[in-house]
Amino acid sequence: MATFCVEIADASVGRVITAMCANYHYRAMIANPNFNPEESVDPDTNPDQIPNPETTYQFANRMTRDYLMNNTHAYEVQQAKAEAGKDVPPPPPVVDPDHPG
Repeated sequence: MATFCVEIADASVGRVITAMCANYHYRAMIANPNFNPEESVDPDTNPDQIPNPETTYQFANRMTRDYLMNNTHAYEVQQAKAEAGKDVPPPPPVVDPDHPG
């Protein structure tokens, strides 16, 4: 399998990660999947939110992969539609019988 790689200057990595997280709406806290609404919210035993287990670096990496996959798919769909339309003849003229010609 091929690896797609980009180089980012060490001094710029933080800026890039921060921008990716802001642009793609990373949340440091997420809904607790184990939250029990029948119990009171308790930060130790029943928090309604927990720290995001996905780090900002993991999130930025996932968003970059999603971007590449989504753009590839969109391009391929566009190409398939263009190809499919080549063999479709235009519709016949539609005539209004009350106003011929």
